[in-house]
Amino acid sequence: MKLMVLDGNSLVNRAFYGVRHLSARDGTPTNAVYGFLMILSRLLDESRPDALCVCFDVHAPTFRHEKYAEYKAGRRPMPDELRPQIPLLKEVLAAMNVPAYELAGWEADDLLGTIGAKCAAAGWECEIDTGDRDSLQLVSELVHVKLVVSRGGKTETKEFSPESFYEAYGFAPANIVDLKALMGDASDNIKGVPGVGEKTAGELIRRFGTIAAIYEKLDALDIAPSLKKKLEAGRKSAFDSFDLATIRTDAPIDFAPENNLRREPDVPALYRLFKRLDFSKLIEKWKLAPADESDGGSLPLFSAGTPEKTAGAPTGGGAENAARVAPAELLSRCEAAERVSVFFDARAENPFSEISVVAGTFEATVSSANSSAEEYRAFLEKFFGGNVRKAAH
Repeated sequence: MKLMVLDGNSLVNRAFYGVRHLSARDGTPTNAVYGFLMILSRLLDESRPDALCVCFDVHAPTFRHEKYAEYKAGRRPMPDELRPQIPLLKEVLAAMNVPAYELAGWEADDLLGTIGAKCAAAGWECEIDTGDRDSLQLVSELVHVKLVVSRGGKTETKEFSPESFYEAYGFAPANIVDLKALMGDASDNIKGVPGVGEKTAGELIRRFGTIAAIYEKLDALDIAPSLKKKLEAGRKSAFDSFDLATIRTDAPIDFAPENNLRREPDVPALYRLFKRLDFSKLIEKWKLAPADESDGGSLPLFSAGTPEKTAGAPTGGGAENAARVAPAELLSRCEAAERVSVFFDARAENPFSEISVVAGTFEATVSSANSSAEEYRAFLEKFFGGNVRKAAH
């Protein structure tokens, strides 16, 4: 049996910046919710877990703040357009019958760690989906971490097992904490050892294993005298940083993997929500209908089993569920839309050879490979130089 747990705050933040300027007719921003659901759809399509849940942070100080008042100091506040979407997302997840966990005084990372540990203890596989590399310390034989990364308008995933982690880093997953204890983490305001960067920290961990081993025999270590001096001066900071960077696996949550088995959604409630949010494409994709029209059948997103691509399945682009259409058809639909968001791969040799578009009512992709050169060139000229109102690209 396999459980998938999502790092809610990490993924909704990536969704917010990945799909810009989408909103419902009443002006409610919806881009983060929409983007999160696209990511969720892709992850479910890739992994087909038996059970599913999401973890969120609580907007309150944690036990780490009690130990170190400056923990995460300097982080920018949540954008005003994102803040109201968090309760909206939780409302959507509730209608989807996806359990959500949060606990005052603890971070979502600690809930992920606890859920992973409880799954492993029960003999379950656990996949942690996050955009935060801190969670890599949780990788074990039964607990894998899948990193979700957005680059150039595309969402990519990379799953880490103990073997693939070692291949990438040259040390065990648990030693990520030792690495951060030495190099620090500016995003969390974890100081580490002043003057020791990622490269030096990595070399030390690969040679000596842990900060405990390093400091136990610091005087005898065959390292540069200047580095030894930095390590000695930063001894207390290193161990304090180790403590702050360690993800706990003993959060007091009521959790059992079997209580998170995938369930059919509350279709009428989800339909009403999606109508309110103007998610007409998702209504169509997931075959939602009002209560008096629903046939009670299983919805595509919630049908576990052997992975297979279905119509509109995620393809890895910015418009993750986009259907391929003719350039003239897409241009006509874009010109009629209030605003559209545009995605292309800036890293490609020809970034404009394939373009994906998301609007509130449709998603579509055009490609030079499926069009004549003249037709595609005319599309690009009219799309970028004509009357299409583009919110973001």
